[in-house]
Amino acid sequence: MPIRKLDMYIGTRFVKMIVSTVGAFVVIFVCVDAFEHFSRWVDKDVGFPTFVRYYFYGLPYIVTLVMPVAILLSSLFLVHSLARRGELTAMTCAGVSVPRTFLPMIVTGFLASLLVMVVGDSTVSEGKYRQSMVKRVEIDRRDPVDYTRRSAFSYHTLGGLFMEIGYYDGHSATMTGVTILELDDSSRIASRLDAARMWYEDSLWRASGATRRDFGPGGEVIVQSAPDMIVEGLSETPEDFSARPKAPQEMSFFELTEYISRVESAGGDTRGDRVELWLKLFFPLSNLIMVLVGAPLAARNPRSGKTAGFGLAILLAFLFFSLVRFGQTLGHKGALEPVLAAGLADVFFIAVGLFLIFRPQTS
Repeated sequence: MPIRKLDMYIGTRFVKMIVSTVGAFVVIFVCVDAFEHFSRWVDKDVGFPTFVRYYFYGLPYIVTLVMPVAILLSSLFLVHSLARRGELTAMTCAGVSVPRTFLPMIVTGFLASLLVMVVGDSTVSEGKYRQSMVKRVEIDRRDPVDYTRRSAFSYHTLGGLFMEIGYYDGHSATMTGVTILELDDSSRIASRLDAARMWYEDSLWRASGATRRDFGPGGEVIVQSAPDMIVEGLSETPEDFSARPKAPQEMSFFELTEYISRVESAGGDTRGDRVELWLKLFFPLSNLIMVLVGAPLAARNPRSGKTAGFGLAILLAFLFFSLVRFGQTLGHKGALEPVLAAGLADVFFIAVGLFLIFRPQTS
């Protein structure tokens, strides 16, 4: 069999397995989640179109979540199938090395990683937001959130200030009942500002009816009151307060890059945010990594059944995601550089995969 036909044969079977496995996982995920909320949805008289819209918007997140495990299972099952039917042996006898046999699977895993990195980065967060809006408006029968007029909410500024806002009106760029807390490096309150009203004027926030308290390390308190006071350290504009708040995990790569730049210019801590930024590059590579690890493992133990392969896939996925979470925690705490923390699991599993692929197999 010419090498190009061989690549097409393996690649086509691999893609079909991935699609069917992802589809099965999506159906299972939707069924379990739907049954879990079934009684509540019946009580709220949720119609079928609403049901479809709710899970359609959540589809990008579900696919991104299950894709690495689906690729790992497909790698194990495909190599087991090739070995049991003697195709792997025939390829080896024809002069095609085992690592070369895995090439179309590796290319497919790489393309899947690119797809998740590019498409998932822009669609997952928007899909989750639209899903939450379907739940809020069509299922819970609540009004949509108007971020230009809000009451009783908290806000964490780029410079690290914590705000409690009684009411905010984005159209007039004013807020009332405001408390601003500034913490020191030991998370102790260094200052507190209470303002009856704040407004945006000449690129600055001003406060009326304001009282500022500065707390010294020895417990002394300096109180300063003024009918009109400039609020220092608050670089946000009314547009920032009127925008839909997003956690770093919900931002796209470019949104998070811009956000980190703004936090740094405001003097804020960006360690955790830079970890999340690097994870947006490293985490999608899990699809490629699952091929690098799963395929050579299956080739070294071709007699194991589907049950053993499924168990091995779950174990490897658990180890990988645990290591991702471990590195993420170390990065947020500053124990590792952000790029090392985000890439810890990838580097370890890539090393294991390359070792398994190129290590001579002993009988």
